[in-house]
Amino acid sequence: MTGPPSINAERRQSIWKSVHHDLIQHALPDSRFHFDFLSFTPDFRESSVATDRVVELPCYKAAKTLLVTPDNSLERLRHRALKDGKKLLIGTYRLRRGFVLLNPERLNEDEFERASWLDGMERPGIGRHLSLAQMQKEGISVDLCVIGGLAFSTTGVVVWEGSGLFEVQFAMLQDIKALKGMTPVVAVAHSCQVVDEAEQGLERIKPEKLGEVQCDFIVTPERVIEIEGAVKPAARVQFDALDPTALDNIPPLQELKGIRMMDQIMHDGAFGETNGKGKEKEQATEKTPTAEEQMGISMVERMMKGFKTV
Repeated sequence: MTGPPSINAERRQSIWKSVHHDLIQHALPDSRFHFDFLSFTPDFRESSVATDRVVELPCYKAAKTLLVTPDNSLERLRHRALKDGKKLLIGTYRLRRGFVLLNPERLNEDEFERASWLDGMERPGIGRHLSLAQMQKEGISVDLCVIGGLAFSTTGVVVWEGSGLFEVQFAMLQDIKALKGMTPVVAVAHSCQVVDEAEQGLERIKPEKLGEVQCDFIVTPERVIEIEGAVKPAARVQFDALDPTALDNIPPLQELKGIRMMDQIMHDGAFGETNGKGKEKEQATEKTPTAEEQMGISMVERMMKGFKTV
């Protein structure tokens, strides 16, 4: 049984309702989802101006690999980043097919625009699907995160995220050390999506949810808001705290759990350690995996054969 929503949750919902009323006037409809903002994050008029502001940020200029959420509002940013020679790591819709890496060095310049489309990046010869294990093996290192969203506070709190699952992506990549907790986060939004709670007579929302990521910059067509001391989570993915359906619906989370279990098995079983006679410890070979450990082994075996998402 679920209890009543917290005051903080009610405050977030109140802000989102207010933003939704204004956003509908500026957003561009999606070809499939129309104005169903819970199914996608919309592009908006003059988003190209916001993109021009993002590319002038020092953190953008210095970055070599960007994590970019699969939002309509970031299509121009993805195109520009490829033209600027930056690699893009993009989560597929609700992470159902994991992550796609776009490498401009492997694309012709006339393919950059198609690669920036959500319906184009997964076409043969454009983007490359990467498992978490492949990211580890290839040493993927994210220098900057650029996200869309539905509502933000002027203090960099993501009030209403939408369908991008950015915080899940951030946590998983931090878990496998493909991203550092100090990695800058830039949010791109229409000005109506950025709310000062004080102007609405509301108490400020603080980043207090488990795994919540506070933005370092919020960029609109009119201005750049820089947030000092943005809060980033330091903990690994907490599987016990996840929504019960998340593990079933997000294949990279399944892979991460398998990696975590395999690491624990290797640690507990002391694989590779030898005794004084140079033989592997008998306890490592005789130990029978638990049911949960066996599930982790199975996940890793599937991953080693070539991780496939559904």
